[in-house]
Parts: sequence; structure tokens; C-alpha cells
Amino acid sequence: MLLSLSILTMLLGIFYLYSTEKQLAKWMYLLKPGTMVIIILIATLGLDELSSTYSWWILAGLLFSILGDIFLMLPKDRFVYGLISFLAGHVCYVVAFLYIPGGGEVGTWVTGALLLIAIFYLLKLSKGVFHSGGITLLLAVTVYVAIITSMVWAAFYSQQLIIIAGAILFFFSDAILAWDRFVGKLTYRNYLVMIPYYLAQYLFAISLHWV
Repeated sequence: MLLSLSILTMLLGIFYLYSTEKQLAKWMYLLKPGTMVIIILIATLGLDELSSTYSWWILAGLLFSILGDIFLMLPKDRFVYGLISFLAGHVCYVVAFLYIPGGGEVGTWVTGALLLIAIFYLLKLSKGVFHSGGITLLLAVTVYVAIITSMVWAAFYSQQLIIIAGAILFFFSDAILAWDRFVGKLTYRNYLVMIPYYLAQYLFAISLHWV
């Protein structure tokens, strides 16, 4: 069952990318959240009557993520609502990762590198963000960058390679999305955003079967 759902996730993700390339609106609206539904199903298969706190927080993060997906794909701009939904999802992931038994200290160099990357990226985005939504949006994006950076830090704290990989992929996906929206349009934007995004969510879901 797990293998079948994993293959289905890959196929739906590929079909979604194809539908965006061909501008097949109905399929885009169906497949973007549809792929996440299968990922959430994979996560639920990792739950049992004695499910850990980690599992439930991951499931909550996935649910907030699919809500964010829906907001971001609506014809009318719902970027702020999507931002809030994904922010809530990242908070759930932070809590989940900190609950993993066996977590340990994060190296100073990792913490420093994450801070430098976050600050540098926020500075690159700030002009475009302010131009798009003023100080309110700039503050919201600043909080979002802080939270997703914390999510990556918490992933390193977990000392689980599958979670660290997922967190880095998620950060990369969001970085590409933000750059495309606030700095300049990127070639192959959909591929650069959605492939690491789906991979990240899949890794978080599959971790319920291994952590």
C-alpha cells in the first residue's frame, strides 16, 4: 500500500506539472491539492492508537499546507492567507521535530549559516515585498522567513537525515517562490518550486513510518 501510494504521489505530481505547462486549469485545481491528499494519506497510515506527539504535529502541518496550496492557486490573489497557512504549518513542523526522541545540539556553524542565509535572502526580498504590500507584508514575510529558518534548524536538531533533507527542500522551494514573486521571474519556476515542495512533504509524511 505504501509503495502504491508513493508511486501515485509521483504520478500525480508529474501530471500536475504537465497541466501547468499546458495551462489546463481544471486539472491544475484538481491535481495540486490532490497530490497533497495522497501524501496526507501516506502520513495517516503511519498513525496508530499509540501515535506519538510527533505524528500528530506532522499531520497538522500537512493539513495547513494543503490549505495554503488552495489559497495560493485561487484565481483571486490570496497570497497573505496562503502565507499564514504555511506559516502555521511550519510552526507545527518545528514542534514536531523538537519532540523527536534522540534530538541533540545543533552545531554553531549550522545555526550561523542558517541565520546568514535568512538575513541575506530577506534583504534581497525586502524591496520587492515592500513595493508589493508595504510594511505590513514586509513584517509578515520577515516572520515567515524566521519561522521556516527555525523549521530547518529544528530539523537539524532532530538528527534525522530524512527530516533534514525534507526541511532543506521546503526552504529551497519557498525561496524560489518568493524570488519569483518579489525579485524577478524565473525560468522553470513551477518545476523549481513544486518538485522540491512535494518531495519535502512526502519525506515528512513517510517519516511517520520510520521515526
